[in-house]
Amino acid sequence: MFQSENLSVAIEQIRYGKMRTLLTTLGITIGVATVIFIVAVLEGYNSNMTKELNILGANTFQVQKEDINAGIQTGPRKRKALKNIKTELAEVIRKNCDLVEAAGAEIWQFGTVVSYKGKKTNPNINAVGGEINFFINNGYSIENGRALTPEDISLHKYVVVVGMDVLEILFPFEDPIGKIVRIRGKKFKVIGTLEKRGNATFGQSRDNRAVMPVSTFEDVFGSNHSANITVRVKKDADFEDAKTQVIGVVRKERKVKPGNENDFALFSNDTLVDSFESIAGKIKLVAVMLGLVSLLVGCIGVMNIMLVTVTERTREIGIRKAVGAKQTAILTQFLSEAVLLSFIGGVIGLILGFSLAGAVSVLIKIPFVVPAWVVVGALVVTSLAGILSGIYPASRAARMDPINALRYE
Repeated sequence: MFQSENLSVAIEQIRYGKMRTLLTTLGITIGVATVIFIVAVLEGYNSNMTKELNILGANTFQVQKEDINAGIQTGPRKRKALKNIKTELAEVIRKNCDLVEAAGAEIWQFGTVVSYKGKKTNPNINAVGGEINFFINNGYSIENGRALTPEDISLHKYVVVVGMDVLEILFPFEDPIGKIVRIRGKKFKVIGTLEKRGNATFGQSRDNRAVMPVSTFEDVFGSNHSANITVRVKKDADFEDAKTQVIGVVRKERKVKPGNENDFALFSNDTLVDSFESIAGKIKLVAVMLGLVSLLVGCIGVMNIMLVTVTERTREIGIRKAVGAKQTAILTQFLSEAVLLSFIGGVIGLILGFSLAGAVSVLIKIPFVVPAWVVVGALVVTSLAGILSGIYPASRAARMDPINALRYE
């Protein structure tokens, strides 16, 4: 009965000053909304991380020059210039690694234009020089036509397998197989098309590909590019053991001295996921810190308004004490109001954070995920903030002398 009476009085006081309540809780609202919004967006990405960041095929990793993947830097940039990786390294790995099922070189050229009968793609097509294992190693499937063959590579044939972004612009109403397109002014025969894969987590299209024999790629774009070597591990082999074996072979081939760090990088799907989760964790920490700063501002606001409230209700406090109210009753009353103020700010912040996160999830097409821990944590923290910010004003009210309080005008 005592607690319900306190709550009833607190609600009445808050209803009496709605605008003051809104302004008082603004800091708490912003803090909670910030944390909810950022955590929800990051969890939305994480919920489909395995699928969306599955850049390589199953049981596959890649040897590459730089430790940078899909826009995420996974290693230090400040290091001496590294030697390019040559396409011949794939054959070295195939010959010397018995835990490897297949290894193939691939070279990428970003920002390429593909044209056909007066029509051109945007300059955002990724031209790729690949070997026969390119498609399975990178998780691509052929929808129509065929993939590259050893003969295409050995004879430097001008053939190409194109992705859906190329088809939609150049061949919206006709079969592309057998048609002649131009890349860098050279004529290429379309021999196959890739199944549609859509956009990656960071918005990049996975369908803007034009895959040609790696030998032909070097004829067209030059041989000064660094290759990536995709390595597929045998099904019955240990993945980490295979990586260790490949590292040893590559270090020997590139003449890396014992004790020196690798002058190349290894990348797998797990590498990218771990890198993203590491970055996401840091962003969450920043979000929580920003939220705590806003909560601190909100606590100061609640404390100030409660001090004003205590002053305004000095005569009321005197009357309650005169009729027998104890210090604990006065303390509990004003503490209840402070907690309720903070709790209301937290609830408004939850609604705002949910709304913003929901809108973003629809716009960028990610799952809407809000962990229960962040909701419970936000409400608990705001309640604690109310207690901390209300202790001083409430104790000040409880210690008032009833005679002086009754004389207050």
